[in-house]
Amino acid sequence: MVYKKAKTAAGNKIKVKQDKETHYSYGMPSKEIKNYETYNVFNDLRELNGFLNRTYNVEISEKDLQNNQKRDVFGDYVVQIEGTDYDLAIKYSGDFLLYYNSDNTGEIRNLVKARDVWNLFVASNYKTAEPGLIFWTTMSHYSPSNYVGRPISSTNPCGEVPLEDGGACNLGSINLSRFVIDGYTENARVDWENLKTATQNLTRFLDNVVTWNQVLNALDKQRKAAEETRRTGLGIMGIADMLNQLGIHYDSDEGIAIVNKAAKFIANICYEASSDIAGEKEPFKCYDYEKYKDSPFLKEVIDPEIQEKIRKQGIRNVASLSIAPTGTISNAILGFTLGKKNYIGVSGGIEPVFALFYTRRSESFNQFFKVFHSTVQAYIDMKNLNEKALVATTEKDLKSILPTFFFRTAHYIKPEKRVEIQSIVQRYIDQSISSTVNLPEDINPEIISTVYLDAWQKKIKGITIYRDGSRYPILSVETQASEFQRVRAKTFEITITDMHTGMISQKIAMGDEIIALASGALTTPYHLIVNPIKEITVKELIAEKIVLEPEMHVQVEQKIAQKEQIIVTHGSELASQHSSENADAQQPIAQNPCPECGVDMNMTEGCATCPGCGFSPCSIKI
Repeated sequence: MVYKKAKTAAGNKIKVKQDKETHYSYGMPSKEIKNYETYNVFNDLRELNGFLNRTYNVEISEKDLQNNQKRDVFGDYVVQIEGTDYDLAIKYSGDFLLYYNSDNTGEIRNLVKARDVWNLFVASNYKTAEPGLIFWTTMSHYSPSNYVGRPISSTNPCGEVPLEDGGACNLGSINLSRFVIDGYTENARVDWENLKTATQNLTRFLDNVVTWNQVLNALDKQRKAAEETRRTGLGIMGIADMLNQLGIHYDSDEGIAIVNKAAKFIANICYEASSDIAGEKEPFKCYDYEKYKDSPFLKEVIDPEIQEKIRKQGIRNVASLSIAPTGTISNAILGFTLGKKNYIGVSGGIEPVFALFYTRRSESFNQFFKVFHSTVQAYIDMKNLNEKALVATTEKDLKSILPTFFFRTAHYIKPEKRVEIQSIVQRYIDQSISSTVNLPEDINPEIISTVYLDAWQKKIKGITIYRDGSRYPILSVETQASEFQRVRAKTFEITITDMHTGMISQKIAMGDEIIALASGALTTPYHLIVNPIKEITVKELIAEKIVLEPEMHVQVEQKIAQKEQIIVTHGSELASQHSSENADAQQPIAQNPCPECGVDMNMTEGCATCPGCGFSPCSIKI
């Protein structure tokens, strides 16, 4: 690929002009490739050199292109063209320059294939659900602080707050579940007026927290950053509970439209409130309207009349909006009231309800019973459905008594819908969102790749995935292992025939081991069995064929034996109700037990959280 890259004269020197929207973090740059004009695409070096020779009377060699020291920090090989206002940036399709620069190490460069780096990332996500992904260029581009001389250089641990040097996160969340009038009735509606008041109050409260904490910061640069930017992070939780009370499916077009309206409403009210506080007191210290007005977030999201108010009186906080993990507080907050009864707990952040119910063990250890999500239980009580709900043992039983919108839980919503919803909310968040997309255990690894690429294309700033069983053994619906769980422990011989050369290659792999196909796509022997490919055959190896590795065979048999004991705990998989009449039946086993109460923990918003007691290893106890 060849791009035209603008240049400017600097004295008598010609140097490559950096993009206006390029921001740096410790010497590591990022750029938007769209800012470069695509000039041409060539099939090979010979074709490229023919063009360069005819047009510019220059040639380059393979050695030049493979020399990472001759690449710029973006990975481009730059050919200077005399007498023009541009140079040529040349990149092999798929090349990626790993670049790092610090005072201690100096420059470190390594030229690799982009697909190899990406495959390693996807494989790690498939196996361990780590690492998550932050799209730094998008995050920098939409960061208001980057336009007033305080570029972001890192994020907080959960990734929802990009921070300037010395910056700190200051978070608070509005519980949307409490802003529905007449929930679960035909007259259910959003209380927009009270939501406006709550947003204004929380904006002021978080700004006051900045003032209160400023002298408590340990380092001078932290105190300076707080004074200069007054960064806050107003967010939301309980969005799924709000939609349930309105009788709307979380992932429906109507649901997405309401989410869009709420996010836009809160963003504009928050920015207006911050501007009003600036009018009362003063804007943040490094505020300069002539610079701040270039913020794409301000121009694309904030209503013109509020922009005009900011122009006249400034704005109090450099950035104000962030959706944080609310795993612990969302489990402890009021979700619904019915008469004098309070229902505690709501969905976290922008995520759907994780599970319809979870299974809890009685103190006597004899019984297991369902604990429904709080606002689901409120509906059951309101409609007098307790007796039917308690005896329901299958999904069909529950669907006969509960509305279908309750069943749009984390494991039932397609990943592309999760990405779509996050992208819509992200548009109205000047910082970022901590969110986890839950995927089934038997997902094809290439789907993980698709989720991340879709998130990047939709301008999401950060996202993580969690494949069931990637950190802890997953629980099956039945008392026996699923087909995938049986296959993953087996050994297979993969025979691949190259359709172009006829060459045959073989590989021995376990059932869930990741294999890279000739196309670069990732898959596993299990998925090759389910979706056979003409030029690839998958044959299970019996015990006699692996006599050279007897220890491995023993381990495989042990794994299979262990898997046969797996049964469910999560309500999204609909566990059987265990009462005194069936107390001797096989009981659910928590495979990721909470250290406080023993209930199986949920993976939401990038962290494990207990639905029973609210414990989370991500929470900091003071």
